[in-house]
Amino acid sequence: MINEFKIIKLKFISDILTYIPLMFTLFYILCIDLYLGPSWHKTAIQIYTGCFNAITPLILSITVFQTIRFEEGIGHFNHILSKTSRLSWALATLMYIYINYVLSLIISTLNLIIMSENLNISLFYLLTSLLFNILITVIIFMIGLFIKSVLAIVGGIFSVIFNIYFGMEVLGDQSWYYMPITYATRYIPMYIQNSVPYVLTLILYVMSLIIICGFLMLTIKKWSGRKIND
Repeated sequence: MINEFKIIKLKFISDILTYIPLMFTLFYILCIDLYLGPSWHKTAIQIYTGCFNAITPLILSITVFQTIRFEEGIGHFNHILSKTSRLSWALATLMYIYINYVLSLIISTLNLIIMSENLNISLFYLLTSLLFNILITVIIFMIGLFIKSVLAIVGGIFSVIFNIYFGMEVLGDQSWYYMPITYATRYIPMYIQNSVPYVLTLILYVMSLIIICGFLMLTIKKWSGRKIND
């Protein structure tokens, strides 16, 4: 898997799409800092962390699109079936996608530390974002891999809308803990309000992650490729 990861990294080091998530993050930080002003209270922290995690699926989908589109461009997409280990390729690709996102998250966290001067919340934001965005990464990757790369972007946009309405707005106030893909968006606001159902959410999230990852592993091993007209 490590060798696969090195190959993937070399493929995209000079691709402009590699740096779009980072530029998008810097643009977001500039805009939100201007909007929230210099003095950040708890409400400002909730807005900042919630908004960044709400748009994270779009950031992830850009890199998913990049990696899958590259493979689609090498003749027929089903060449992946002939790889020595499909699973190693999939895990290495997911690692590349997630590391690319983590760079944006680290910059976002550093900005939060500077603006809020609250190290505890900033570190909690970093840890929860790292954990709770794994699930949506795998889901968007599966959409791009098994269906089509451009649909990863569509899935990312849909997830952003879903996160806004059910993660940040009142539609999810009574039910967010039953929707694991909203956890990253909701956790910091709920943590600040001291109302996080830790045990329930962690159990549901781990179960969801095991199911999705297990489905990916089983499906990719038995996958017979896309239809020839893809």
